[in-house]
Amino acid sequence: MSDRRVEVDGDLVRRPAYPWTPTVHALLRHLRGKGLEVPEPLSCELGASGEGGVAGVEVVRLVEGVAGKDAWGLQATDRGLRSAATLLRRIHDAARSFNPPPGAVWAFPAIAGESLTVLHGDPGPWNMAWRDGLAVGLFDWDLARPGPALDDVAYALDYLLPLRTDEDCLRWHGFTQVPDRGARLRVFLDGYGPGADLDLAEVAAAILTRKHRTREEVADLAARGIEPQRTWVADGFLAEADDHLAWAESNIERLLR
Repeated sequence: MSDRRVEVDGDLVRRPAYPWTPTVHALLRHLRGKGLEVPEPLSCELGASGEGGVAGVEVVRLVEGVAGKDAWGLQATDRGLRSAATLLRRIHDAARSFNPPPGAVWAFPAIAGESLTVLHGDPGPWNMAWRDGLAVGLFDWDLARPGPALDDVAYALDYLLPLRTDEDCLRWHGFTQVPDRGARLRVFLDGYGPGADLDLAEVAAAILTRKHRTREEVADLAARGIEPQRTWVADGFLAEADDHLAWAESNIERLLR
């Protein structure tokens, strides 16, 4: 399974496992114990890491709901956006009390900062399970690692506002009219709840910092031979990310004002 093939059989998902998968499974068990809808880890068979860093196979139980590309139209509504923010806050609050097992391994080192928790690392709407138009669960935890909650918030906002051109919003992000990013920011922060009283400069700086980090992490995973990042980079992801970043740096304050 070095090509990161994911197989779904009923409510079972069979995925490549990595050295950090046992740590992620411990985190998932903790979150499920707190009442969160995340994949139920069923098994993890590890051996020596092979091509693409794959070390074995994991099996988890599927989180039921709409996901992937079908989630874009759901997150475009204020109701859907607020639910995504509320879900992320519940995840962050529950993860604060997680004690990693001895010898815990993460895909990336912990990120220093304030309001530390365990991050999902990739909390876009495509990794959320949606039911009745609401985000109710979060899956694909491979990039989890300890860090400040704001890092996950910034990542989510990059896609949920979204920090993309008007054309991309209409073509790819599920909107039928150009979104008011400033209004969506207020909806998200309201849904996330207490502690999200950030000013425009803080939000803008956090999103740009996260965009830089995302580019670096994709490049790092690709260099390790891990899929799908290896294919993304081969197909020109880094140049595209640089273009997105330059556009965001020039437009973010105007869009969020």
